[in-house]
Amino acid sequence: MRHQFGVFALCGVLAALAGCASTGPVQILPASNAAIEAFSLSGRVAVKLDDRGYTASLRWRHSATRDSLRLLSPVGSVVGEIESDGNGATLTTGDKKVYRSNDAQALTREVLGWDLPLAGLRYWVIGRADAAAPVQAQDRDDKQRLKSLTQNDWRIAYLEYFGDSALPARLSLVYDRLHLRLIIEHWELPK
Repeated sequence: MRHQFGVFALCGVLAALAGCASTGPVQILPASNAAIEAFSLSGRVAVKLDDRGYTASLRWRHSATRDSLRLLSPVGSVVGEIESDGNGATLTTGDKKVYRSNDAQALTREVLGWDLPLAGLRYWVIGRADAAAPVQAQDRDDKQRLKSLTQNDWRIAYLEYFGDSALPARLSLVYDRLHLRLIIEHWELPK
């Protein structure tokens, strides 16, 4: 009897773990990124500058007029929050210090020690070039999705897309000595 209880308990634990490991509902994402004006995404970012490295979870909401990014430590505490709109950018650190600038990239360079190229990144992350800047180089796959892009001296490699969709799942961005790796786990697009 005791052995049967152990087997049932083990089966229950395995079933619970299997439920926890499920990937959730399948995302239906567009085959074209041309009409995307707003998005929300969640994922992870790894930053390497010279011999220093950082990792964080990322939550990003983008609209035509505003960006809101939240960086979380591996244990879930807020490392920083960046808000950017037509009036400038604000960065609030985990210890509630607030910094302001006219430009998000300059602000992150000053406070975090590395550039977050928000102006271009809002396009690059959805698999498009920034129409306001010249393209230095690009390469596309057989579905006409970007495989690589060089713009504003940033080299972006599109390492993986979500299935046949136009939306990237993994990107690598390099600028001088700065390396960013972005893994997108979930996209949310307005209906």
